[in-house]
Amino acid sequence: MNDSTCAQFLSDIRKPLLTLHKAILDHERAMYEKEFGPVTPAAFLQVLINGSGFKWLTPLSTIIANVDEILDDKEADAADRVGAAEAVVGLFSAEMPNNAFLPRYLPLLQADPAILHLHGQVSQLLRGVQEKK
Repeated sequence: MNDSTCAQFLSDIRKPLLTLHKAILDHERAMYEKEFGPVTPAAFLQVLINGSGFKWLTPLSTIIANVDEILDDKEADAADRVGAAEAVVGLFSAEMPNNAFLPRYLPLLQADPAILHLHGQVSQLLRGVQEKK
């Protein structure tokens, strides 16, 4: 991937990743509340931060933060943009060793049509950038 391809990809993928992240959080909150009862947004945030059952979401959250940082950093260079783009692609790749995200994420595609739909949008962008390699 070249620098301009990566820069465009990061710009294009940011919003779909954020939307997907929110849909996953909404799904996970509904499942949590089904088991433990209703919680306030602040209480659920504490569960997300401190609960070991939600650690699998950390890679996605970290990738989104990294994309935002690279897009906002006027001093980011080509290597930063390429690295960020490759990290996004790797997060959704079964070939990525020790990928803690995919084993919990993939079943959600069957469980929640909204997540499946949003995954389709992300996948389309991933395919597009992979074809430009």
